[in-house]
Amino acid sequence: MRFFLTICTIFFFATSAFAAPPAKEFGKLPKIYDAAISPDGSMIAAFANVNEGYGIGVYYIDGSGRKSFAIGMPEGVKPEWIKWANNDIVLASIWQNERIRSVPIRTGFLYSLDVQKKDGEILIKPDNGDVKGSRIGSGSFFRQFNNTVIDYLNDDPDHILMSFTDETGAGALPIVQKVNVRSGKYKRVQTTLPQVTEWTTDLQGRVRIGEGRSTMGDGKYSMHIYDVNSKDWSTSKKYPGLDADDNIYGFTANPNELVIGRYNGKDTRGLYVYDLQSKSLGRKLFHHDYYDARNLVLTPDGKDILGVRYLSDVSEIELIGNKSDGIKWVREKYAGYNVAYIDSTQDFSKVLVKVSDASEPGTLFLADNRTKTTAAVSKYYEGLPSREMGSVISVNYTARDGQKIPAYVTLPPSITDTAQLKDLPFIVLPHGGPYARSSGNFYYFAQFFATRGYGVLQMNFRGSAGYGKTFMEAGRENWVVMQEDVEDGTRWLVEKGYADPERTCIAGWSYGGYAALMGSIKNPELYACTISIAGVTDLSDLIHDQKRYIGGRLTAKNSILSGFDGSKELKENSPVKRAKELQKPVFLAHGTGDVAVHFDQFKRMKSALKKSSVKVTALEFKDEDHYMSDQENRIEMLEALEKFLEQSVGKSEHMK
Repeated sequence: MRFFLTICTIFFFATSAFAAPPAKEFGKLPKIYDAAISPDGSMIAAFANVNEGYGIGVYYIDGSGRKSFAIGMPEGVKPEWIKWANNDIVLASIWQNERIRSVPIRTGFLYSLDVQKKDGEILIKPDNGDVKGSRIGSGSFFRQFNNTVIDYLNDDPDHILMSFTDETGAGALPIVQKVNVRSGKYKRVQTTLPQVTEWTTDLQGRVRIGEGRSTMGDGKYSMHIYDVNSKDWSTSKKYPGLDADDNIYGFTANPNELVIGRYNGKDTRGLYVYDLQSKSLGRKLFHHDYYDARNLVLTPDGKDILGVRYLSDVSEIELIGNKSDGIKWVREKYAGYNVAYIDSTQDFSKVLVKVSDASEPGTLFLADNRTKTTAAVSKYYEGLPSREMGSVISVNYTARDGQKIPAYVTLPPSITDTAQLKDLPFIVLPHGGPYARSSGNFYYFAQFFATRGYGVLQMNFRGSAGYGKTFMEAGRENWVVMQEDVEDGTRWLVEKGYADPERTCIAGWSYGGYAALMGSIKNPELYACTISIAGVTDLSDLIHDQKRYIGGRLTAKNSILSGFDGSKELKENSPVKRAKELQKPVFLAHGTGDVAVHFDQFKRMKSALKKSSVKVTALEFKDEDHYMSDQENRIEMLEALEKFLEQSVGKSEHMK
């Protein structure tokens, strides 16, 4: 695969004055998506916004005078992550939507960029095809995932370990291959094991754990463990207290210490050490009383555990033992902001951090640990200055059964005192997933509504991730409870006098779009309008779509069917079956290439709404994905949404 080469300056700062940002500024893709610093600290690579789409940019920071450059990606190709393999090679994980036998799927690829040649190519191809139109070549052999890296082999900068298969057929299992980062040539390191689809290495770069799950029957889990002493593989059954369905997080510096997730008598999931040599559960690494552990954070050289990441209002890291993250001084310098570690040189002399908060989209900084100085590299959203964004408040409200529901309220920028929080037009904005969550980080969609003069309520209804097992399973086992938590949030706004009941709308994306439609159907008196973007509308059809994917039958069973009591309840909770009950204006938007929620969900709802008397605005975007990743499409959608709100509830007096 060849990318189109464009030479341009990709990083710069501007400090001009701004008026209230127009919808177009919210529709623009971020200036950068992900960034990494070269091992020698002389260059920064980033997914950068190039010509209204993403490209791979390289910026020189060594004072050599070399010019920055960017490689543009073909239309439809999206960024995932970027990392330096060595001082010459940048690895970039990318993805795109395709159709295989009429089924929309997401495919992934790994692009290797040689910064000396200013050129690169796809590292591992499933065939010998090249770019066809705007797509990555797909010949006689199809492989969905060509970008699964399991170890970057810090001691071997010319190679990485990847997981993929060269066999055809739906049942082909991935094996571990050692891949040259320049040529793409590879050599098998680990062969297949029964049911194994995921591999984990220890911190010495050895393949140690293989996990998987049967896609048939009861979905039985399987775990295989490699013993470094006996040089043999065995199943988890030979390790007392270690279960095949345990969440594996990695290893400590000791190759016999496996890190697993356990509740261990608490409702939240913590991290514990399992000793593979003594075959026993050992010490606790981390266990928070209120939040689940998310993942391990390793030292820059990848040789040890630095800390454990969890999500409170923002992403946080609890350091292990007496270790330091090396950027305490940066956190002190930007006190009051969220300072997020992005990448660093292996000696930790230079570090990339993102400084942001709920009202500040963020700036990428280069921090120098030797001189204790920082330099701004790029803003993430140049056209969205923090002074024009709304304040975000963390709140809790009580659901009908007494459960406390954590939530965030974003205020219009003109509201500078909570005493002004009275009779505002409001947008109730449940998150997608549904087993995800909202946080206190900057969210362009919420700020878009706030700058239009609306208050915004984002709640973490039951089923939201990160708050422990009971809270999540309460939603997973009862989708109606999730809907009721959203409804109770709206009623709380009205009862407190915060929201004007005549100018409160409900909006959402994906599951949130589903919740918006169902909320207006079940409680038409609460909402003046409904906004559903890439929303689920037909649960039975969603289940059918899920079953078309490998493992989808189990996903449907555990993530959708588990939340309803039979087909009657599925029908009662499908917006498409009750479209005629909608009484207020409806806004729908969907991409034809959506993999997560197929486009036919939109078509069914649009057709069903013809039986209703409500005014409908329905936008469809050709080849667009679930996230409206195309900049022109996102801008068009937000500009149309702004008009829809003005027509439905009138222009807010709080819009600047």
